[in-house]
Amino acid sequence: MTLAAGRRQAISVRSPGRAAVPWLTVLPLAIVLAFADGFWLISLRTSVGVITRAQAPFASWLRESIEALPLFVFAVLGGLTLALSWFRPDLRRPRVVIASALLVVAASTLAGVGWLTASSAYDYHLQLRQVEMMGSMGGRCTGACLTGRQHASLLLQVKSVGVGSAILLVTNLVIVAWLLAMRGGRLELAATGRRVGTVLPRGFTRADALWLVLVAGLVGSAAVHAGMALGGRPAAGILAIGVTAAQLAVVVRLIGEPTRTGLVAAGVVSLGALVVSAYSLSSGMPSGLAEGMSGLLEVGTFVVAMVLLRARPWLRRSAPSAHQMSLALVGVLTLSVFGLAGTPLGW
Repeated sequence: MTLAAGRRQAISVRSPGRAAVPWLTVLPLAIVLAFADGFWLISLRTSVGVITRAQAPFASWLRESIEALPLFVFAVLGGLTLALSWFRPDLRRPRVVIASALLVVAASTLAGVGWLTASSAYDYHLQLRQVEMMGSMGGRCTGACLTGRQHASLLLQVKSVGVGSAILLVTNLVIVAWLLAMRGGRLELAATGRRVGTVLPRGFTRADALWLVLVAGLVGSAAVHAGMALGGRPAAGILAIGVTAAQLAVVVRLIGEPTRTGLVAAGVVSLGALVVSAYSLSSGMPSGLAEGMSGLLEVGTFVVAMVLLRARPWLRRSAPSAHQMSLALVGVLTLSVFGLAGTPLGW
């Protein structure tokens, strides 16, 4: 549907309960939003961040925008999923198009603000260390002077997050409106026909959905531990290699024959990997991000394995929609990418 004329169909749905994920809508929006928000994040960092993180701004913008891309895919897909759930079957009205676009703006802005907040918190952490180091060199700034500088650094980062959040909101609003105008005022919440989309096969149950999430979580956690093994100290590296091998072995077992024994093995391996992540975090390796992301994945895989072991009757019911299933898998991908970004690898 065109916003001006109101005569063309804006949102296409394949059939009730069989809506396909419109990747030709999700991916362009996510890519443009990620790189636009990344530009402002790097710009703010060069102004108020740590000088060591402000070097090579173009390379930092390109690398971090690519790393944050799964997060924005998750945000855009989440906005479209929520709109599809709220506004179906009334999907042809101009106000629905506008409301759906605003949901995408809100979700992507939350993702951008979270990204900005994490970056500013890390900058503040590094600035505190620098201020303390300066205070110990010559003793010219100690006591109240040192506390004042720490407080000033905190206020600076808080102000940058506030100003940056407003900038990201306006930027995302302009970008979504611009892309919507380029598409003739049409916004697809679900793909149809020959358009690129993901739709779940018939007979796909909740147990199948959880099994797929379990496999994806194990693979993602194994990838993070492999990155930790390649860049960590020898002791932690050996543990990470062992965890990676065990997780991949369980994945092969689950793919070949998803039995109860395989689910028990997945739960045990997840607990073991969680212990290794806690050990690495307590030893200060490498920055906490990799261990945190892998820990979230391992908690998730353990919970999913335990749920599947209970074999509740509701697991045999129809699975969630393709949108919700894709959200879960993209969420796993997001945690995996951020975990890899936190490893000591050169990338």
